[in-house]
Amino acid sequence: MYRFLFLLTTLSSAALAGDYFVSPKGDDKASGARESPWRTLQHACDILKAGDTAHALPGTYQEKIRFRSSGKAGAPITLKADGAAVISGQGVEGENIVLIENLSHIRLVGFEIRDNHKARDGSGVRVRGSGSHIEIRNCRIHEIRGKDAMGITIYGTADTPISDLIIDGNEIFNCDPARSEALTLNGNVMGFQVTNNFVHDVNNIGIDFIGGEAWLGKNPANVTRQGVCRGNRVVRCRSNYEGGYAAGIYVDGGRDIVVEDNLVMECDLGIEVGAENKGTVTSGVTVRNNRIFLNDKAGLVFGGYDKNAGRVKGCVFTGNTCYRNDQHKKDQNGELWIQAASENKVTGNTFWAGEESPLVQVDPAAGDNVIDTNKYFSEAGERDCYFNWLGSDVDGFSSWKRFSKQDAGSVFERPEIQLPAVK
Repeated sequence: MYRFLFLLTTLSSAALAGDYFVSPKGDDKASGARESPWRTLQHACDILKAGDTAHALPGTYQEKIRFRSSGKAGAPITLKADGAAVISGQGVEGENIVLIENLSHIRLVGFEIRDNHKARDGSGVRVRGSGSHIEIRNCRIHEIRGKDAMGITIYGTADTPISDLIIDGNEIFNCDPARSEALTLNGNVMGFQVTNNFVHDVNNIGIDFIGGEAWLGKNPANVTRQGVCRGNRVVRCRSNYEGGYAAGIYVDGGRDIVVEDNLVMECDLGIEVGAENKGTVTSGVTVRNNRIFLNDKAGLVFGGYDKNAGRVKGCVFTGNTCYRNDQHKKDQNGELWIQAASENKVTGNTFWAGEESPLVQVDPAAGDNVIDTNKYFSEAGERDCYFNWLGSDVDGFSSWKRFSKQDAGSVFERPEIQLPAVK
C-alpha cells in the first residue's frame, strides 16, 4: 500500500511538472511558454515548483539569482541553459551569482557564469546550509575577481549535512580564490561526486575538501566526507602568497574520500592530503591512479605541515604516477613529500625525478608509514639519485633502501610516461 501511494505521488508530481522558457527578450508577466517566455531567471526561480524545468534561451542574463523552493525525489527543480546562456553579475549587488541555501533536489545545468567583480568572499555558485540531491553540471565559470573570489563553493553549515551532491563537467578558470579555493567543499558535507571538471588558471588551490575549521564549533566531526573526486583536470593553480604552496587537489581535514584518475599539472603542489588545523586527523583517504606531472615544488604530499597543524593517518596512496614535479629545483621537496603523518601506505606508485631533484623527502615529524613496491627513476641515475630521510640526505637507491628500511620490494627502472596535451 505504501509503495502504491509513493508511486501515485511520484506520478502525480510528474504529471503536474511544467517546462517553462526564459529569454532576455521576454516578459516576466508572460506565461513562460516557449512562444511567450519570461525575461529573468530570478522570476523562474521564484515560480518553479517540484518537477519543473526552466529552459534559458540564448543570451545574457545580467542578474544574480537565488533558488526559492526545493524539488522532490524524482521531481527536481531544474534551471537549464538551452544554448549559449550567460549569467553575468556585472554591476549587480550581491556576493554570489547563484545561491542555493537550505534546499534539496535542485539542478543547475549548462550555463556560462561570469563577471562577479570586486568580490569579497563571493562565488560563481554557492550552496550553503543543508540540503540533498543538488547537481551542478556543465557550467563554465570565470571572471570571478577580487579576494576570496571563488568558482563553486559548498558550505555545510547546519547540523544536517549537504548530501548526495554532484558537481560534474564544469570548467572554472580566471578566478581569484586566494586565500580560499576555486572549487571547495567545506564543513558538514556527506556523500558527493566531484567528477570530470576542468579547473585551471586560478591564484590558489584548485579543488579542496575541508574539515576542522573553527566555524564548525560544537560539531568537529562534521567534516567533508564519504565522497569521490574522479576524472578532473587541474592545471596552473598557484598561490600568490606565502611563497606559493597551492595544491591542485587538496584534502584538508576531510575523511573517507577517494581521489582517483585525476590529472594535475603545473600547480605549486600536485595532490596533497593534509590537516591544517591543530587536533584534526585526516583519515581514510585513498589517492590512486592519478597523473601528477610537472608541478612546481612537489608531486604527492601528505601530512600536517608543522607542529601546530594536525596529522594524516590511515590513508592509502597507490598507482599514482609522479613525473618531474620539482620544476623550481631550488625547493627540493621531492616527488613524494611526507610530513607529520603515520600509519599510511605508499605502494605501487611511479616516481620520476629530474637530475637535480630528490625522489622522496620524509620530514623528521613523520611517524611510521609503509613505503614499498614502488617504481623509481631519476635522471641522475641509480647511484646518484638522492632522497632525504628525517633530515638526512641519502645518495643512491640501494643506500635509500638500507638507510630508511623502506621500499624492500621496489625497483629502479625507467618507466614509460606519455605527457598529455593540456591547454
